[in-house]
Amino acid sequence: MPMIQMNYEYSIQGILLHLPGMKLTQIDIDSVHKDCDHGQTTKFNTCFHSAESLPQGIEAPSEAPYAFRRWLPLILESRGLNSSAAQIIHLSRHQAQLVVDSSASSILTGQLNRAAEEDLQDEVFPTFGSLIYPPEGLFMRLDGCSPKDATCRLHGGRQPQSVILSTMDIILRLSSSQRAMNDIRRSLSNGCSDVAITFLPFQERMCSEREYRVFCAPVSAKITAISQYRWHNSWKFSNVLQDEKVRVASDIYSAIQALHERILQQLKPAEPLDAMLLKQGLSFDIFYDEENEQAQLVELNVFGARSGCGSCLFGWLGDLALFYGEQEEVEFRVAY
Repeated sequence: MPMIQMNYEYSIQGILLHLPGMKLTQIDIDSVHKDCDHGQTTKFNTCFHSAESLPQGIEAPSEAPYAFRRWLPLILESRGLNSSAAQIIHLSRHQAQLVVDSSASSILTGQLNRAAEEDLQDEVFPTFGSLIYPPEGLFMRLDGCSPKDATCRLHGGRQPQSVILSTMDIILRLSSSQRAMNDIRRSLSNGCSDVAITFLPFQERMCSEREYRVFCAPVSAKITAISQYRWHNSWKFSNVLQDEKVRVASDIYSAIQALHERILQQLKPAEPLDAMLLKQGLSFDIFYDEENEQAQLVELNVFGARSGCGSCLFGWLGDLALFYGEQEEVEFRVAY
């Protein structure tokens, strides 16, 4: 499809590293903060662009090929866990609707809807009774998203908010999350017979400052761009010596290449959803732990300028040609 490169100016401090096929560039964090000053960013972490703002042929993608459970075996493998580490609970349509119905006030207050509490206790809470809680707690994930925007405050603020230690934590995190409610509503409107919720052992070191987003072009599925996930802050390694920056970036890139290869090995182009994924392109998030110098797959995401996938330190319009594979080099961006 024909691509155009939009003219969006921002400050690139320099190219730190050239590897075969990849360059590491640093973005001036002040440029990022300035873009945030206007409320809606236009140069960084953009998403949901209109068809009118883009070349013809860029369509709004389906999120179906990227469902968490589809990629759960590979996620577990990358963490060194067997399949028994994942616990999946299924809510009936009725139970899911009860949670949705209770959410309007919970999203605003961050507290359980008192009017719905008895029904939730009687009809929803028991479904989670079979969960086994490891000492570190659990992490909760719907097929389409995590409830990371939940407004509730758990554990008195003494522990990470995403750690699940009880059924009450589960219901509070779900019902006070707009993302989770949108995902459940979408499942219900699509006629799904139930809503699946996956629970994994919680990892305290897995945090946004250690995560990276990788963008892969449609059809070819080749890596075109990489960004630190926490795009609005300086890179975790911004204050180390230059040689160390180069070493860390090289290690991260090598780990990304290995995970990318495993993703491609899992794809079966004859399967409709996998064929759709290749046609649409993909993005995926990884967690890099500098202590053991290992990377894990966090999740696969939708791809495209019309999707809800945030472009982090890139912009879907300004970097359109790069994203869609019209440039030879992969660009890896970090902020200083």
